[in-house]
Amino acid sequence: MRYDPVTAFHEADESAKRYMVVRGALSFDAEGLPESYDEDAPEEWLTNGRVVGKSLAADGFLNDFAEDIVVVVSCLGPWCGMPQASDDALMFLRIEADGAAIYLDVDPCMPHHFAEASEADFEAIEACMAGDCPPVAQ
Repeated sequence: MRYDPVTAFHEADESAKRYMVVRGALSFDAEGLPESYDEDAPEEWLTNGRVVGKSLAADGFLNDFAEDIVVVVSCLGPWCGMPQASDDALMFLRIEADGAAIYLDVDPCMPHHFAEASEADFEAIEACMAGDCPPVAQ
């Protein structure tokens, strides 16, 4: 099954963890992130980032959002998630410590960052938030 934004929405919605969906620009410090597989490397890398855009509300991406975040890049075997700086990305941000800590989890199989999301992807997520989620892509 392809991991697409609608699948990510369902996963976040069903998770015991708290998520916020944001449409916006992602910037981050790429220094130290994995460039290729290294069996001695840690399974996760943390780097500082910033997201500026609009968070999802019941009526769409309406609420201003500008926060520093932690980008969590994880690897599975020889594959690592690779965040991409983007001006119009769809992101599922994990909220911890009552909002004091915000994380963007990027792994190779289930990224919570869609740097090349289409307008149809954003519309699908707005529909999901309104309770009318389209079918999951197969």
